Amino acid sequence: MLAITAHAEKLGYQNWVADLNGKSNEAYTANDPQSSFGVYCASEKCLFYLHQALKCDPGTKYSVLMNSQTVSTALSMECSQIGGNLFQILDPFEAVLRAAQSGEMIGFAVALQSGAFAVTRFSLAGAKPAIERVLVEAANSKLKEQKSPVEKPQKAPPKDISI
Repeated sequence: MLAITAHAEKLGYQNWVADLNGKSNEAYTANDPQSSFGVYCASEKCLFYLHQALKCDPGTKYSVLMNSQTVSTALSMECSQIGGNLFQILDPFEAVLRAAQSGEMIGFAVALQSGAFAVTRFSLAGAKPAIERVLVEAANSKLKEQKSPVEKPQKAPPKDISI
């Protein structure tokens, strides 16, 4: 999980959870307590992330191979420290979104300094409705920000009346 939010609504979608809290929303799945994959939106800005037990240097970009039943591609990922935890932000967003929308599993292979690869796989059961819900909430958040509340007109100060 990327964010801990108060008053959040958690919805289960098979192996995925949608954690909704208005301005920050997240859909994620985990394959063990130290490894998760998901999408996080703050207002209307969304990103896909990996959270793994791998060490990385914040701000450094790495390559990762992604494979699902519909998409196999190389991605860029940037190590980011958020709330004391390291996350790898995946890019481009659209490629990850396409891969996460169908199939049963998605896998990521990250090259290690030793020359080996760290491979993680995640279930996509429930991913499509969970991700769609979070993206809809993000779009709604943008619409709410664009609509400014209607303010009541203030009473004009009383005028001096001269006779």
